[in-house]
Amino acid sequence: MRRIAAAALGVALLVGVGAGAAQAAPGDTVTRKWTAPAGKTKILKAVRPYGVYTREGDVVWTRGYLKDLKRDGWSPGVQFRAWDKGKWKQSDVYFRVKPNGKPYDQKFTMHYGLFWATSAKHLQVRKVALKATNSKSRKYGAWKKLF
Repeated sequence: MRRIAAAALGVALLVGVGAGAAQAAPGDTVTRKWTAPAGKTKILKAVRPYGVYTREGDVVWTRGYLKDLKRDGWSPGVQFRAWDKGKWKQSDVYFRVKPNGKPYDQKFTMHYGLFWATSAKHLQVRKVALKATNSKSRKYGAWKKLF
């Protein structure tokens, strides 16, 4: 019985590896890591969004983490923009929210999951720091080209 289970597991692993290898063929699906630029101000240096993006043809989706290095009155956020049909299309600013609706200001790392999905020829990312008492007050970092 154990041998059968071990053999079945081995076959499942081989099939999984084969499927993953086929999926990574050139021109099919590309997955890469991303990080937002460091930033020049103290506020932006304490904000760290990072993750991966996946491209399949013209469709791209981003997922990842938000990290706040210290409690300083600012909360981390991230924003994306995509070049499609001759113009830039910007995502919302993604950030962690407290139950009262205000940005979260503590030391934390949070898996955000899916940030944004769109069709794009080019993709860029930037950090955003949101004032913990008012999410409308924001500091934006520089855009970084992902592809």
